[in-house]
Amino acid sequence: MKFLNTFLVGLGVGIAWGPIFAAEETFGVIAGVYANVRSKPNASDSVVVHRATQGTALKILEKAPESIKIENLEGHWAKVYLIEEKLEGWVFDQYIAAEKSPFPNEYIRKILGGLYYYRSELTDQVEQIKKQVSLKNALTELRRYDTRFLNYIGYYLLSEKNLLAIPAFIVFLDPAYENENKKDANYFFTWELLQRLTPSVLITNNFESYKFWWERYHDRIHLELPAYEFVTIFKKIKKNETNAYRSLAPS
Repeated sequence: MKFLNTFLVGLGVGIAWGPIFAAEETFGVIAGVYANVRSKPNASDSVVVHRATQGTALKILEKAPESIKIENLEGHWAKVYLIEEKLEGWVFDQYIAAEKSPFPNEYIRKILGGLYYYRSELTDQVEQIKKQVSLKNALTELRRYDTRFLNYIGYYLLSEKNLLAIPAFIVFLDPAYENENKKDANYFFTWELLQRLTPSVLITNNFESYKFWWERYHDRIHLELPAYEFVTIFKKIKKNETNAYRSLAPS
C-alpha cells in the first residue's frame, strides 16, 4: 500500500495510511511523522494537548460519525487513548495505522537499520544463531558471540518474534559483563524489556531469577505481545540511543 505524504494545516505533518481499521480492531500506532492530539474533534475550535510522534501506541475509543475531507484526504476524527502517555484526545484517523497493517513491521525494520551500533555482520550472526543455538542451551551457547552486542542480536531476533531474543537479553545482563555492557544506552531498559516480554509471569527482576526461569520453562514460553507493544519497545530503544549518542554523531 502506498504512503501519501501530506501537510495538514493545524493537524500535523505526517503520512496517511488507509484504510485504517476493521470493525473489531481497537489498537493502532501513529504512522505519520507526528500527529497533533486535540481536545475536540476539529482543528479550528480545539487545542493541541500532545504531539504524538511516529510509533506512538494508542487505543481507539470511538470515532466521530461524520466523514471529513482535508486537502486530498478523507477520514474521521478518532478519540484515542495514548497507552504510554496515559492521556486522551482526538486524532485525524489518516495518521493511524492499524495493528494488522504492514506499518508495524516496516517501522521496526527502519529502526533496526538506524541503530547506532548497526553492523551488517550482525544479520549473519543472527542467521547462524537461528540455525545453531538451541532453546535449551541458549544461555550457554550465546556466550560464543560478542556479549557486548547481544542486545543488538536480541533486537533482530525480537523483530522476527524469535524466542531466542529472550536468552540473548538475559545473557547481556549477566553481571559478569556488567562493566562493559552498562555503557550501552539501553542497558537499563533491557530489564524493562524483559518485563514487557513476560507480562503474565511473576519474576524478580534480576539475572539469577531470569536465568532460572529460562532454564526451567524455555520449552513453554511464547512471544504473544500485540503489534503495538513491539512498536513501543523499538521506539524506546531508538529514543534511548538518540538521547545517549546524539553528541557522538559526526558533524
